[in-house]
Amino acid sequence: MVLFYDETLDPSNLEFSFSREDSKHLVKVLRKKIGDQIIITNGKGLEWRGELTHVSPNLTFAKKIDSQQHQTTGVQIHLAIAPTKNNNRMEWLIEKLTELGVVSIRPLICDHSERKIIKVQRLEKIAIAALKQSQQFYLPKIHPLNSFSDFIESEIPNGFIAHCDSSPKELLTNCILNQNEVTLLIGPEGDFSPREIKLAEEAGLRSVSIGQQRFRTETAGLLACHTVFLLNQKK
Repeated sequence: MVLFYDETLDPSNLEFSFSREDSKHLVKVLRKKIGDQIIITNGKGLEWRGELTHVSPNLTFAKKIDSQQHQTTGVQIHLAIAPTKNNNRMEWLIEKLTELGVVSIRPLICDHSERKIIKVQRLEKIAIAALKQSQQFYLPKIHPLNSFSDFIESEIPNGFIAHCDSSPKELLTNCILNQNEVTLLIGPEGDFSPREIKLAEEAGLRSVSIGQQRFRTETAGLLACHTVFLLNQKK
């Protein structure tokens, strides 16, 4: 069943009116009719089921059948990552991280960053599309661009910084998770600087490697998140 999204949706809503864009999609593309059932989420775990009571390309209504609040399960991953030089790769990453179930994504400006401007609203639209396509009920929080130093000085859950520096570090696949909330730091194409690695370690983050080869930033971000999900399953 097709999933719709509206951040303002509340479980107490007995009726829901679709936007003109969604109404047109329901009628022209999905060919929905009065009596058909639909599912809507607010991206915060809510699954709202309804039945269409009025259908037109300009305005469509649904009445509530029932709703449930899905609970988060497994490890909660917060990914802090330097935006890729190629914006299309960053958009691809947002899509895949949403499908995977990452809780939050924070773009970072690092010492070696080549991209220092992002369009958060554009990334949010991509995340919403991925949420609906993958039938997820939790939308990742995409934060505004932040400097590495400011991020490290903020209160963040313990976690890992992945880098290619020759300094001693663990292999992420061999790490043991002691908490259900994890921060992952992934650097730009030029990797984190020694200064940034030192700051992260002083803040309590553990230096790790995600493999013998070098990965593109977007590949490293996705691989690191997937690895942590797998580590959580072994707990």
